[in-house]
Amino acid sequence: MLRSMDTAQTDSIPEAPAAPQEERAADLRVLAELVEIQMSIARATQQEALQAPQPGVDYCQRIATVARSVRLTLLLKDKLSQQVDERRKAAAKREAAQEDFHDLRVKLAMLAAAYEVSEDNEEIDRRVTEVREQLERPEVLELIEASRAPVAVAALCRRWGFPVQVERWLEMADVAMEELGFIPPQDGEDDPPEDPPKPGSAGGRKPRPPDTG
Repeated sequence: MLRSMDTAQTDSIPEAPAAPQEERAADLRVLAELVEIQMSIARATQQEALQAPQPGVDYCQRIATVARSVRLTLLLKDKLSQQVDERRKAAAKREAAQEDFHDLRVKLAMLAAAYEVSEDNEEIDRRVTEVREQLERPEVLELIEASRAPVAVAALCRRWGFPVQVERWLEMADVAMEELGFIPPQDGEDDPPEDPPKPGSAGGRKPRPPDTG
């Protein structure tokens, strides 16, 4: 089903900071420019050696120094490119898992909000119980199904009087989902669980608030 409420509430969602892969892409552009500068130096040195050589200048050594610098820069560029590709694949895998467990992610985010705004254990129990009951209401399930996670969380926070800290609640939900094995870690370095849960298995599971203490 298409996320029909995206357009209506997109303005309420804060813009995310630059992703690490975007920063690394910028680093790659800098390295590419550096290679071009080094090649310009090499071409200028060659031209001088051929057209107006200066006494006492070891042009072979100068060219060798520039060539070594170019090789090292290209090696660094290649390594960084591989890291960008690996992180892009890991991010795509994580986003796909978040989409597969979309409803669970929203529910955990709302439970995290209820947990964080409570002042003592008694209030935690009361709020978490209320939120769990509300999350099973047909109109709430329809809202979650019809909206992207940030839109759904923002709408439910306003409806239930929680702080509209969408990014914070979703980050806490993601941490809980990582610990439960539903999504891969953000850095993509850890191996996934041997038997990851299937999307269909999340429906009957009662999510618990993330352990933030």
